[in-house]
Amino acid sequence: MASTAEAKRTACPAPGLQVDIHTTILQNNGVLLAIPAMVSREMYSGRDIIAPNSAFTADKVDHRNYVPVEWWIMSCTQAQNGVMKDGEGITRLRLASGNHVPLSDALLVCEKDLFGDYATKWPLTKVLDIGGRAVKPSFVADDASADSKEVPPIPCHVHAGLVCNGHCQGPGKLEAYFFPPLNVPPYNLELSNVITRLGLKPDTTQEDVVKCLKRFGEDDSMYQLLNVFDIQPWESWTIQEKVVHAPGPWLTFEIQRPQDDYNLLAWRLGHALQGEAKESLRSSTHLRGLADDEALLRETIDWEMNTDPDFESKWHTKCQVLSSGDWGRQTRLFYHDFYGEGFEILPGHSFTRPKGPQPIAGIVWSGSGSLNGLPVSAVDDESREFLVCPQFPCHIENPESSSSTLIVFTVFPMLD
Repeated sequence: MASTAEAKRTACPAPGLQVDIHTTILQNNGVLLAIPAMVSREMYSGRDIIAPNSAFTADKVDHRNYVPVEWWIMSCTQAQNGVMKDGEGITRLRLASGNHVPLSDALLVCEKDLFGDYATKWPLTKVLDIGGRAVKPSFVADDASADSKEVPPIPCHVHAGLVCNGHCQGPGKLEAYFFPPLNVPPYNLELSNVITRLGLKPDTTQEDVVKCLKRFGEDDSMYQLLNVFDIQPWESWTIQEKVVHAPGPWLTFEIQRPQDDYNLLAWRLGHALQGEAKESLRSSTHLRGLADDEALLRETIDWEMNTDPDFESKWHTKCQVLSSGDWGRQTRLFYHDFYGEGFEILPGHSFTRPKGPQPIAGIVWSGSGSLNGLPVSAVDDESREFLVCPQFPCHIENPESSSSTLIVFTVFPMLD
């Protein structure tokens, strides 16, 4: 588990960095832009939206045989992959000098300027590109129709903390998902019948789970034990630690505690493992230091929470419109322990969120415009991700010449 504080301790800031950051903040009216921090994974592929990542082929994988499927936003957290890559997951800020500096370095010299009093409450936020080629799960009959194929989710997994001396040391990673619209530029996707698997069906038994855990990498039986829900845009889920989940293949805006722990409970949907590969991944991604599958169940799964008949009503939310007018609308994106807002600004209009003590991180999801007078765009990786520093307003403007709605998604520090 790599926290914000841990990432900061490993940094070594360059001389003059504090002046460079202060100059940039003043020149940009409180806004810092960033270079996207891309994180690659071995356990799932995507839809080629945030990067070439739809298959584990030579033209898409890195030297670790991983594909880039996650964009970490204003992140101070080191990604914890099986094969580590130094600095993976750490955002780099664009400064007025032309330098690109790791956010972890910047916090060493300018924490109050960047995060105010909220450094310990700063979440890890991601865009997840989930997908890959459609596959036929092992629980589908061989003679089933082509419609039985499914674009795979992230493999079924759980967050219970790191394993130490045969036990999970919590807290595990608490997280939440917001499903943004995809039928807007630059995505222009019309997806339907996309599902996500979250929590265990109420009639599931612990014996059922252990039986499926023992078949890790052999078949997809574990997936059948999970609840199935349709994914709809402008809806949100909160996933508590120790809740089993296999997030579905929709480009997802995710917010979580700033850590990267997990235990896979099943391998990629539709892909069986053989021999040495199965045993290696069972050890490194499944048990991860736990003694056996009975211990995995006992240490990582909150049984009452997972099998709660009211699981959906407790943790699913249709996003609330906070304000609207001829300018567009403001929507709340996350609930429970997290907070974020979405803004849809129509051409020729603007919206101003007053200054306050909290920092605000965000991304331009669709369209182009300005943020506190600084040009931003969904199709420019160097002006798409931003931080609005404490005590600066957040003024978003869509020019009259624009032909589309400007959509911006923002996140705030974790709630008390």
